[in-house]
Amino acid sequence: MLNNSLSVVLPAYNEEGNILEIINKILKILPSVTYDFEIIAVDDGSTDKTANILEKLKASDARLKVVRHPRNLGYGASLRSGFKKVEKELIFYMDADQQFDIADITRLTAYIEDYDIVIGFRKNRRDPFYRSFFSYCFNLIVKSLFGILTKARIHQLRIKQVAVNHYPRIYGRQTGSSLKVILTILWEMGKLKMQLAKPASQ
Repeated sequence: MLNNSLSVVLPAYNEEGNILEIINKILKILPSVTYDFEIIAVDDGSTDKTANILEKLKASDARLKVVRHPRNLGYGASLRSGFKKVEKELIFYMDADQQFDIADITRLTAYIEDYDIVIGFRKNRRDPFYRSFFSYCFNLIVKSLFGILTKARIHQLRIKQVAVNHYPRIYGRQTGSSLKVILTILWEMGKLKMQLAKPASQ
């Protein structure tokens, strides 16, 4: 059991087939993980019933907060919107597609006392080949853009990587490999790199 309170940030876009089940799983598992938690679900301009389902869930449980984007702004914007609403001590974020089992969170929290950041990486990915390929290319781009700079900025932080199980998507459609999403991510990474390159006093 954690001695810290926990915020779970959950970006969601057109996840009407997943959102109810994933939030119910979180509500079931987290009481055995921490004494105090909140869920911050960010609806990124969904065009299906995701927003309606979230509003009904929020009405029945005060631990759920809902943030709504009037239009689709992308994954990075969803995370930022969620992080702005965080009120607990620790932050954990995950996708709403049920490809990560919230029960595996204990694999990560087991290291939180000894590390500043604990990162879960997906072993035995259960994605189609094209998505795995795009993910591989994306990781190469991130390393080339931020490798040295990131190490310089975070060298004083203790970081732990932990393998977590990865499951195939059952409901909905994956959007992370679309050209629009990839171009948006590259644009955001470029802006972030310029921001990080500025002296800390600016």
